[in-house]
Amino acid sequence: MNISGKIALVTGGAKRVGKAIVQALAARGCHLVVHYHRSQAQAQETVRDLRAAGHRALAVQADITKEDQVEAMIEAATAHFGRIDILVNNAALFYRTPVETLTVEDWERVMDVNLTGTFLCAHKIGLRMREWGWGHIINLADVAGERPWADYIPYSVSKACVLTFTQGLAMELTPQVMVNAVIPGPVLFQEDTPDKVRQREIDKTLVKRAGSPQDVAQVVVFVAESDYSTGASFHVDGGRSLT
Repeated sequence: MNISGKIALVTGGAKRVGKAIVQALAARGCHLVVHYHRSQAQAQETVRDLRAAGHRALAVQADITKEDQVEAMIEAATAHFGRIDILVNNAALFYRTPVETLTVEDWERVMDVNLTGTFLCAHKIGLRMREWGWGHIINLADVAGERPWADYIPYSVSKACVLTFTQGLAMELTPQVMVNAVIPGPVLFQEDTPDKVRQREIDKTLVKRAGSPQDVAQVVVFVAESDYSTGASFHVDGGRSLT
């Protein structure tokens, strides 16, 4: 499928993996809505770079755990571009939560962003896509949703739920809207990730190295250009899911 000219909204698109996804979609001719929560400077820089390269782009701020702010983000995007064709739910929280110090606040914070935020964006935009007659939703999951990480229980559970949500929503929105998941493995560890944890996860891959944001972005583009996949999960994990 040719996605040139399609309108793509990427949550958490200002930096890290999200920025790589934004750049990869732009390279395929998409117009971009770059969502951010607190990373205003990075989002504005990303949009400036896109526009300088000849792409149409818009930065929109929202707390995706808040229904009214998600609605406002959608309204801003559609007022500017007219519609949203591709949604990439990339925004997520990822930090260590050892069970000895895990709190209810930690649990709710991670689940709110990673699961509720994904639900709100996909649900509200997905229903509009169905009315418009076409759309593609791509949810970023994680191999931790299939092979939980020690010290990251809320994150792992949230990503497992994203996989189930992807399948259920695909069944609900068919045939107009395709809904798929991309499952990265070890990519861009957080700065506070202990070296032993980094090495543990790298050692569990078959390729014995961490992936890059561009590795993930390439798979997102591949899925976005598919016109016959829905309810599916696409691994980009260096073989981590097999060990």
